[in-house]
Amino acid sequence: MPLQSGDGGQGGPWGDGRRRDPELEEMIRHGQDRLKWMMPGGGPRGGMILLITCLVLAVLGAWSAFYTVPSDSVAVVQRFGKYLEDVPPGLQFKLPFGVDVATIVPVKRQLKQEFGFTTPPPPIPTRAPATEGGRRRW
Repeated sequence: MPLQSGDGGQGGPWGDGRRRDPELEEMIRHGQDRLKWMMPGGGPRGGMILLITCLVLAVLGAWSAFYTVPSDSVAVVQRFGKYLEDVPPGLQFKLPFGVDVATIVPVKRQLKQEFGFTTPPPPIPTRAPATEGGRRRW
């Protein structure tokens, strides 16, 4: 496939050889300059911003990925709202940023409700005997 340059002949498989709009080229060049400025070594603060952003995302991902299930509970893990698994007590891992959601459910707790009678309260602890003039009175 012959290529011709110049005033509008064949331009190859990616175009018809016409020149692009100068405004479009300026917008592309401006976008490339901004991208270079954000990359490490492209500007004095661009690399630092990119590094801090990556570090913050890594910390938030680690913070939302680990969770602890208490010993009297289990966790029900859902991925995008659909049941995935039951998780036993202990330190656990899930996919971060809301992909997995863990709901902790207490299963070994006994709740008590009484109907028609009352349980007597526990005995009241006795007080220390009163003293009289530094001496105990029995």
